[in-house]
Amino acid sequence: MPTLVERIEAAFKDTPFPGEDRLTDSFGEEAEALVRQFASQRDWRTLSATFLNQAPEGWGSALSFFSAPALQFYLPAYLIADIRGALEIADPSSRLCAFLVAGYADRKLSSVYGGGTLGEHARREFALFNATQVSAIVAYLWWKLEQSRYDPTIEQALENYWLDREAALASARP
Repeated sequence: MPTLVERIEAAFKDTPFPGEDRLTDSFGEEAEALVRQFASQRDWRTLSATFLNQAPEGWGSALSFFSAPALQFYLPAYLIADIRGALEIADPSSRLCAFLVAGYADRKLSSVYGGGTLGEHARREFALFNATQVSAIVAYLWWKLEQSRYDPTIEQALENYWLDREAALASARP
């Protein structure tokens, strides 16, 4: 049986680089820094935990600014670094869970970011993940929940979205 790291590596191995013009949908100094730092990072397997902890340019906020295709591409690097205990600032579970829980999911989103609610926005972003990727994310979230001993945000996100998404994709397989 493959380890969690091997499962993540296999699930995301063929995810294409999103392109320099699709790294972020955000505006401002941090988003511009993200583009500067990630435009040349076309293989997530080569990103060190040191880079992930500080990117972009010392803020450590890249996960908050990635577009959906960039998140899909770079997420495995963050998941694996977290499993290895090497993340100090970035928290991929927060990016995967925060907008799927009560209190956040129904907050309105500015029309600049597509309107709707934060939960709807998260679901649109996560729609890019295929069945194998969703399954790897669910396995990571279970691992993270076990490591934290109890995190209501992760538990709610699993119940409110990730487990249903995994089941729907599994039942759609031929």
